[in-house]
Amino acid sequence: MAQDMVLIGILLIIAGFATIAVTLLLELLRSLKKGGTEVEKHGGAVVMIGPIPIIMASDPRMARVLLMLAIILTVVLVVLTIFSFIRVG
Repeated sequence: MAQDMVLIGILLIIAGFATIAVTLLLELLRSLKKGGTEVEKHGGAVVMIGPIPIIMASDPRMARVLLMLAIILTVVLVVLTIFSFIRVG
C-alpha cells in the first residue's frame, strides 16, 4: 500500500515536470511564430496549503485557469486521501 502511494507521488512529480516542459516548448513555438518581438505575458501561481488554494494572477483570464487547476488539484488530493484511508482500513 505504501509503495502504491510512493509510486503515485513520483508519477505526479513527473507529470508536473512534463507539464512545465510542454508549456515552455509551446511558448517558445508561439513566440517564434509571432516573430518573437511582441509577446503578451501572463503569469500566476497557485499555492496549495492543505486543501486550500491561494491564487495569484496577473489578469482575470489567468485567474480562471489557475482556479480550475486548483479545483483539479483539490479533487486529486481528496481522492488520494480517501483512497489511502480505504486501503489502510
